[in-house]
Amino acid sequence: MTKEKLMTRVKSLLSTVPEQTLNFACDLVIEEICNYCNLLEVPDQLLNTATLMVRGLYNSTQLGTEQMQPAVKGVSRGDTSYSFASVAEQMAQLISSGDFLTDYRVQLNAFRKMRR
Repeated sequence: MTKEKLMTRVKSLLSTVPEQTLNFACDLVIEEICNYCNLLEVPDQLLNTATLMVRGLYNSTQLGTEQMQPAVKGVSRGDTSYSFASVAEQMAQLISSGDFLTDYRVQLNAFRKMRR
């Protein structure tokens, strides 16, 4: 499956989302599928699953709300300083947590291969 196919499908579901945001979300999902399944590219049979994963990633990181709550990344006590995670960092953290794959493991396990 090519990224263009995925972008076309995702744009039909999330038509109001900026293309740059969708592009980043598609890259993360494709990378995660390839890493989890030990593949070099995502099979065409996973197009719908990948589309749902992008939508889930978009919704779970609250990218669609203008009042998105920034996630606190660090807190210091001394002179009181706070640092907040960017949207990209929040999306990457969600992907790396493993919880993101929970709903899609059944579909992805059918394409999973042994590491070489």
